[in-house]
Amino acid sequence: VKSGRYGKFLACSAYPECKSTKPYDLGIPCPREGCEGKLTEKRSKRGRIFYGCTSYPKCDFATWDKPVAQECPSCKARFMVSKSSKAKGEYLKCLECGHQLTAPEEVEAAV
Repeated sequence: VKSGRYGKFLACSAYPECKSTKPYDLGIPCPREGCEGKLTEKRSKRGRIFYGCTSYPKCDFATWDKPVAQECPSCKARFMVSKSSKAKGEYLKCLECGHQLTAPEEVEAAV
């Protein structure tokens, strides 16, 4: 696992002479219909971390919130995102239906 200007990636042990690289995915499948990619941590030009599909540019799914491999209990979406606020603290939110898990033990077990 190497760290580059735009995030982590997998590279050959002879890197940088060997240019064979692959994106470092989180193991969470992309939520878009028909997309075969997985979600990966990326870095914007300004250095802010976001999460996008490894099949970019065919699939343009991206989110600023960290995806967590926990199925939504209400709509059965494949993952939820970790969010935090001063009022609610740490919580998980489904991007599909908006369902939230706010119990601290549920959030810590998932993250």
